[in-house]
Amino acid sequence: MLIFDVLDQLETYSSVIPHMDDVISVMDHSKPYDDDIGEYKCREKGETKYKVSAHLSSEKGFPGETFPSHTVLEIVLEGEEMVSLDNSVFKLSPGRFLAYSGDSEIKRGVMCSTPVAFKTVRFIL
Repeated sequence: MLIFDVLDQLETYSSVIPHMDDVISVMDHSKPYDDDIGEYKCREKGETKYKVSAHLSSEKGFPGETFPSHTVLEIVLEGEEMVSLDNSVFKLSPGRFLAYSGDSEIKRGVMCSTPVAFKTVRFIL
């Protein structure tokens, strides 16, 4: 599965992406914007988690983590990030999201022209 869309459309994917209600709840409360870098649970007793990270893009980027048997939903909170996934390139900016298989090989933080600082949240579903 590979989905690239705008945040306003998150709810429309509830039937195809598991635990989308957790993602929507966290984003509705703007938690990742205020969270420090680290890993968090969407609910106290739930298994769905999210990771907030901050990076500086570079010419070659860096390999992203894999999360076998999960779906990853990535949202850029600040700045812009270029992502290479399955021979496709996506430009993530605030207001957009990318959902993909956690088994996929991904390269994150590839710069367009000059290095850019960016902050992201990745939901591990």
